[in-house]
Amino acid sequence: MNRPLGEFVRPPTLAKAAAAKLRDAILSGDLSPGSPLPEVELSESLNISRGTTREALRLLQEEGLVEIVPHRGASVTRLTPRKVEEIGTLRALLESYAVRVALQNKAYSECDLDQMKSLVKRLGELGQERNIPETIRTDMEFHRLICERSGHKLLAEVLERLQSLHMLFILNTKLYDSDMTSDEATHRSILDAILSGDPAQGEQVVREHVQQAGAWLLNRMKEDDWEKVNVS
Repeated sequence: MNRPLGEFVRPPTLAKAAAAKLRDAILSGDLSPGSPLPEVELSESLNISRGTTREALRLLQEEGLVEIVPHRGASVTRLTPRKVEEIGTLRALLESYAVRVALQNKAYSECDLDQMKSLVKRLGELGQERNIPETIRTDMEFHRLICERSGHKLLAEVLERLQSLHMLFILNTKLYDSDMTSDEATHRSILDAILSGDPAQGEQVVREHVQQAGAWLLNRMKEDDWEKVNVS
């Protein structure tokens, strides 16, 4: 055989495909936090076996998007105020430090900065479209980019493990409509701080961005009585 066959791309398993379908439904708000996820109904709706459905739910449980309680079944994860505070304070510490290190090392390339600008612009467009799933993905991509250039491998691993909780955090800000300022404006502030090249300023702006988002969300959860309201 003289010609190379090229890279083999393994197709996703049926369970992973089902998990992707459910993930999109969760991140779009079609399946609201706390919604039950009965295996039988999901199996019939997705036209797959209960075993495949169970595996898909387990995959989403590993991501933090689904909670599975023995003898009670699965449901969409619902963040508590305490969990929101824990996610926010931890991200504020880790992400701000990552940006400080990246700026100290002058690690952001022109290509990185151009990509950040494009992502900020895209967030503005998505805000007009009210496209929650794509907004979450774009927001996540922006934060991934500003943090990964730190070159701190252990920090990157910790942040990667927080990704699912980060997604839930952003999702809840949309479901509760807690943002007081547009995503484009808040992320442009981070971009401007990074463009300044000042490590201290970059660290401060990122920390304040995450802390402020958490504070806004907590206030809305308290106003809506999070224990009783069915967010939709």
